[in-house]
Amino acid sequence: MACAWALAFGLPAHAQEPDCAQCHADLTKKNVVHAAVQNGCKSCHDQLDATSVPHRSNGKAPKGLSTEVPALCGSCHEKRLFEGKLVHAPVAAGMCTACHDPHASNNVGLLKKDPAALCLDCHAHVKTKPHLIVGFSGGGHPLGDTKKPKEAVDPLRGGKPFYCVACHEPHRSDRPRLSRFDKGMQSCQACHKM
Repeated sequence: MACAWALAFGLPAHAQEPDCAQCHADLTKKNVVHAAVQNGCKSCHDQLDATSVPHRSNGKAPKGLSTEVPALCGSCHEKRLFEGKLVHAPVAAGMCTACHDPHASNNVGLLKKDPAALCLDCHAHVKTKPHLIVGFSGGGHPLGDTKKPKEAVDPLRGGKPFYCVACHEPHRSDRPRLSRFDKGMQSCQACHKM
């Protein structure tokens, strides 16, 4: 009798968790998958009623999230990594998902685009002239936005490509222009032997 009742009226939500991957498998079919995904959808979307389609949110945060971004991100990621004298504007605005995909990505760091292309979306003015010191070649530093046969390698971050974050912190810094280095020649000497 109870079994017939359950079939006729549906199982209560706590009796059987829905398999989110049946409809949302594409969210995790990428090279880099957010560690939180391994904890299950409910680890972030605990206010989502997935028994109905379209899904209903039972909380105040959108998409059934337990709390809004960036507080949700801060529940796992160390907040001190996003605080400082200077904070990147999207970080200060709490827009983690403007740059990062919360589920999976084909780019390092769950970035929504190739890292240099993502930076240049907002900082396109950097391309209007050689960046930093021009030197003899007239080219300045590579921005990492072009796919050349031999991509420049970051001398300070072994095996990683040289692009904006080689010199700039992507989230926060205590130095001007979100620099990784103090003023003067220290920034140059970090990579160039002088």
